[in-house]
Amino acid sequence: MNEGSPTSREALVELDVFPPEQHRRWTVLLRLLLAIPQLIVLWFLSIAAFVVIVCGWFGALVFGRLPDWCGEFLRGYYGYTVRVRGYLMLLVDDYPPFAWTAPDYPIRLLFPAPTPLNRLAVLFRLILAFPILVLSGWFTTGWGIISFILWLIVLITGRMPKAIFEAGSAVLRIEMRVSAYAYLLTPTYLTGVFGDKQAPPSGPVYTGSPSGPMGDIGRVMGGPESAPRSPTRPLVLSSGGRTLLIVMLIVGILGSLSETSVGWRDDDDTDAISGAQLARQVAVDFTDQTGRTPQHVRCPDSLDADIGATEVCTVTYDWMEFRALVTVDAITDGAAHFSTVIEP
Repeated sequence: MNEGSPTSREALVELDVFPPEQHRRWTVLLRLLLAIPQLIVLWFLSIAAFVVIVCGWFGALVFGRLPDWCGEFLRGYYGYTVRVRGYLMLLVDDYPPFAWTAPDYPIRLLFPAPTPLNRLAVLFRLILAFPILVLSGWFTTGWGIISFILWLIVLITGRMPKAIFEAGSAVLRIEMRVSAYAYLLTPTYLTGVFGDKQAPPSGPVYTGSPSGPMGDIGRVMGGPESAPRSPTRPLVLSSGGRTLLIVMLIVGILGSLSETSVGWRDDDDTDAISGAQLARQVAVDFTDQTGRTPQHVRCPDSLDADIGATEVCTVTYDWMEFRALVTVDAITDGAAHFSTVIEP
């Protein structure tokens, strides 16, 4: 699924995370509250990023590469995103700065050098990326579902166990690599889902060091010696980290299926039939079946819109009362249809 020359296999987005030896428990306790200002800023940035992504797609389709200004903005945006996400995931304890670039922050993304893009792959990018977008969503959902347990562990112990750190870093790296591919920052499809077997190639990387109003996000670093490696580069998972990551995936799949089934049930739900609606229809059915117009129809307040649901109405005609047995026999296009049987 890689584009361009064979060297595109080296066009990987790398993640550095330098975890603290000890977490401050009060920041862990209040992590969500502390992150609210960052999330507000990130929300506004995401609006701008959407516009840039659309412009970048058209530009790449025309020129065969992502326009420089689009790449610079998106690298800065995802660099900011990964700092906020990593802070929320408790991978680090330092508060993210309100800065476009933060070379000294203990989380950073290393981007591959810009490379030509295959126009056909650009045209169908979201279709090509759909499987890994779903996969990334499962991992993110799984982490979210069990995040309360992970938060409790770090809150109680003041430390993040190695397996949790590895699995969380893997999820964060998956999210960033998928985003980088989907939004044209790299032609390389998602790799290293369950960690690396060896160190990544020592090619040039982009760190987003500031220089100018937007930051010289395109500045090339010479290689590993200018971007010190972290415990996540290469990201080699222990058996515990790999097991936890698999658990997150399974939980995420089950959670997504559960949400989907609930959505189907909600779509199939039909409002209960009101007593007034019942009375009107029973009056019509009584006239059709007897040729007489009732003086009064009394029905329950409502009838459940479930197939087989039954209620009894009372029809008054010429001072005589008749029972009308009303039964829901079909539901089509969100509307319940019922039949009426008049009993003397």
